[in-house]
Amino acid sequence: MLRNIFGKQDTSPQDNTMATTMTISQFKETLGRYPSVLAAKSRAPKDGAPTIQELDKFRYIEAPSRLSKNTKRVMTIADINKLVQWKLNHGAYRPGLSKRVASNTDEKVEEATKDGFSHYAKNPNDIKVVIEKLSALNGIGPATASLLLAIHDPDNVIFFSDEVYSWLVNNGKKATLKYTIKEFEEVYTKAEALHRRLGVNYIDIEKVAFVTIKENEPVHVPKPKKEPSGLPRGRPKLAEADKKPKKEPSGLPRGRPRNPDSKAKPKATGTPGKRGRPAGVKAEAKSPAPAKTPATPASGKGRGRPKKVEAEVDAEGEVDDTPAPKSSAKRKAAEDPTPKGRGKKAKA
Repeated sequence: MLRNIFGKQDTSPQDNTMATTMTISQFKETLGRYPSVLAAKSRAPKDGAPTIQELDKFRYIEAPSRLSKNTKRVMTIADINKLVQWKLNHGAYRPGLSKRVASNTDEKVEEATKDGFSHYAKNPNDIKVVIEKLSALNGIGPATASLLLAIHDPDNVIFFSDEVYSWLVNNGKKATLKYTIKEFEEVYTKAEALHRRLGVNYIDIEKVAFVTIKENEPVHVPKPKKEPSGLPRGRPKLAEADKKPKKEPSGLPRGRPRNPDSKAKPKATGTPGKRGRPAGVKAEAKSPAPAKTPATPASGKGRGRPKKVEAEVDAEGEVDDTPAPKSSAKRKAAEDPTPKGRGKKAKA
């Protein structure tokens, strides 16, 4: 492997392995290494799951022979689920993609595939619209839609994988893809040019791209595990010679030292007794206070309405001729029901 000026390992393929310069003999030689590279780079299957070799056989042999446009058979959701399973094991893993794809029904799959493939039969160069119609299914994007179209017409369409894009479009370097229709159109154009130049089919182009990119990937070497030291966890204990000597206590109290010139203030001594507010003193027996004389107004008259003065009889039995006040006269007038006033004149 070459190293660039910064000392980093150059992971891009050499000039003789690029799609634009590869010869037919180099192409066939690279294609022959596909089974061994696939086995070395694939992940181990879970219990009961098919191996990558079984999925690879379904993708490249069984599915094109049973579901291509020549057979006129309709894809089912089971077929698409198995193709997606191959896609996730063969390339980059997409968590949650299988569940979204499995949520489609056979009716939706038949409707979307018929709509897309019928448009492709009439307009084989209008790849953008075909991909959009196939992407109407849940979980199906441009990359998976290109896989369905590659199964339908394997002689003219290539699958949009990460390895194919890196090898054909990005000069063998790893690319950060957005998986758009525009990116697939670039792959489609480059694959068609290589197909015409070398006379190779699109399935073999996929396999050669996979081998070329995977062989030039940096090998991941896991870090060796550290052997246990046998010491307990945490900071190791210091040797006695490394320990700092402890300070001897001075015997002085903690805090700011006293000022020798300051005089100590005498402490306030409290009176003996209970704490809190002093209890109230009981009232001593006092002599009764003298009766208060009512205050006399300055005018000499009492406040309020004057009292009614009754005729007093003197000692000799005669009635007092003192006239009654005006208020009594008004009361008499109010008590007398006889109407007073001027009489009415008789009519003539």
